[in-house]
Amino acid sequence: MHFFEAIIRAREDLDPGYFVLRLARCEALADAQPGQFVMVRGDWGRDPLLPRALSLLDVDGGEAAVLVKQVGRGTGLLARVAPGARLKVLGPLGTAFPAPDRARYDLCVAGGCGVPPLWLHARRAASQGLGDRVEFFLGGRSASDLPYAAEVERLGVRLHLTTLDGSRGLRGFVTDALERRLSEVPPAATLLACGPNPMLEAVARIAKARGLACHVSLEAQMACGLGACLGCAVPARSRPYLYVCQDGPVFDAREVYP
Repeated sequence: MHFFEAIIRAREDLDPGYFVLRLARCEALADAQPGQFVMVRGDWGRDPLLPRALSLLDVDGGEAAVLVKQVGRGTGLLARVAPGARLKVLGPLGTAFPAPDRARYDLCVAGGCGVPPLWLHARRAASQGLGDRVEFFLGGRSASDLPYAAEVERLGVRLHLTTLDGSRGLRGFVTDALERRLSEVPPAATLLACGPNPMLEAVARIAKARGLACHVSLEAQMACGLGACLGCAVPARSRPYLYVCQDGPVFDAREVYP
């Protein structure tokens, strides 16, 4: 874990409300793994006071990237920063998804801005010649809520798209496509999921019903990212509470869902 100052090298606008910030001077993140995150704060004074937690979309040498969805004041300020601006960064933080492995068949399930850690996992699998051991399920409300779908497809991994309005891919929830596919894939498939909590709960139920290993990346409001403020507590099976920033964000689904 390091605290450092990064420089915005480029900004890429995606579908409405989504954008990617590519950061330079990120050598401190060189060993970051899919699922880990950073706390990011711009030079915007005391309002808002707290940094924003963002999953790492990509890490390559001294550069890193984060995917941002503009939803509030903090992400709105990040949406207005320009190339050349400086950001204060703390990371890498948290736990990671299990690394790609030839002995495993991974089904990555992402909802909306849950794409980053699973994209990074799929990219690393493809770079290791394991793209045939990964499938990617991406769901959103409409075709404009499928960030990075084209980039996933270019990896060569099998991609399944769903939208609630049927504007792209299968109409319905991303878990509908997952259940359909699970009747065909190897029985030892492992589920890796990141997205809204209702989606994660549904994925965990599917995994439990089928006796599959399942790892979920939880989202939570964070003030520090270090486990000091205790603001990201979630009920757990092994003890009353676990903390998303310190014990997660990636958990065995059995630990955080009944």
